[in-house]
Amino acid sequence: MGWRSWLGLEEPEVKAASYTFDDLLRDYYGQTNSKAGQSVTLQTALETSAVFGCARVIAEGISQVPWKLYRRDDAKGRVEAREHPLFRVLHRRPNDWQTSFEFRETIAFHLALCGNAYVYVSRNRRGEVMELLPYEPGCVAVKRNTDMTITYHLKLRDGRYVEVPQSSMWHVRGPSWNGWEGLYATHLARNAIGLSLATEEFGSSLFANGARPGGLLTTDQGLDEDRAVLIRKAWQDAQGSSGNAMKTAVLHSGLKYMPLSYNADEAQYNETQSAALNRICAFFRVNPIMVMQTQGTAAYASVEQMFLAHLTHTLMPWFERIEQSADVNLLTTKEQDDGYYTKLEAKGLMRGTSKERAEYNQIMLQNGVVSRNEVRASEDMDLVDDLEFSKPMPAANLYGPETPAAAGE
Repeated sequence: MGWRSWLGLEEPEVKAASYTFDDLLRDYYGQTNSKAGQSVTLQTALETSAVFGCARVIAEGISQVPWKLYRRDDAKGRVEAREHPLFRVLHRRPNDWQTSFEFRETIAFHLALCGNAYVYVSRNRRGEVMELLPYEPGCVAVKRNTDMTITYHLKLRDGRYVEVPQSSMWHVRGPSWNGWEGLYATHLARNAIGLSLATEEFGSSLFANGARPGGLLTTDQGLDEDRAVLIRKAWQDAQGSSGNAMKTAVLHSGLKYMPLSYNADEAQYNETQSAALNRICAFFRVNPIMVMQTQGTAAYASVEQMFLAHLTHTLMPWFERIEQSADVNLLTTKEQDDGYYTKLEAKGLMRGTSKERAEYNQIMLQNGVVSRNEVRASEDMDLVDDLEFSKPMPAANLYGPETPAAAGE
């Protein structure tokens, strides 16, 4: 760790490569950075329902499944490595204030929106991981050195920067262009998000002003400035806001109303809003149905396939990305050689209906793949204290009276 940084004598001249200085200035001064004329920042993006919905469905998908540490075993295939200190850190308690669900939800939000998740790894003297501390992407700057090593500069609460070596920072990257830093997803999608923000602003203004947001009150008679102000105020009080929409307008003698703006149908408000949502979903690779956007009618079978497609094409790449990153950053080379690895168990997301699960369990039982106790465990039922229930028992009418297990004995 750099001693000059610790003393606050200098700040590192580094910044996130995927988010330029011009972008930071635009965000700070509120200038527009999207073609729709809206300023898109992380805060305004989160206030967009489609963005928050996409990020949330990804984050909750990653955090709701069990995360376990396994060890490959020649006899049993794999076993839960509960004796390893990392097992509890990943599965239940990554730090003093977060559960495993909350920790994964946090870093998944960072990944989905910013393309990077930074976690400080606290180890004991034996090198074992004891705590995982997530940091906001804006608090960490990444620098690739000339020797291709990577260092991280962490901004503390007092404004100082400290240098953190690569061995102490678990950096999970999203899709990357340069290979050492993830792409800033919110910035890349700024035009789609800006369109959604502009659409929401238009809708709010439309209904706040009562279906016809703008127009002219004209007269052939001359009006002085004071009387014009009084008429405009009286009109706004009577016709403005959504509460006054569709009320009968009574014009002063000699006044005519000429509308200037489009209504919702003329502006194709609903179609534009739907198109903006679909564009945002495309950026985050989330099926619109997962953010409660339905179009037309869909049978149960087709909806079920959409859910499976969400698991296969949206969540599974994130699962694999996080698992591999955790393996190489949280386990030593020797532990990896000894067969330790992490796993986000996605089986719970693939549960079908009661009938489908019953048919699946019946096939697995009759072929001797699983035992009756394993089936009970998969259905969250208590195990039966009988050795026969813990043995795979292939169906006698398919494999004969002498089962493979019995033959081996």
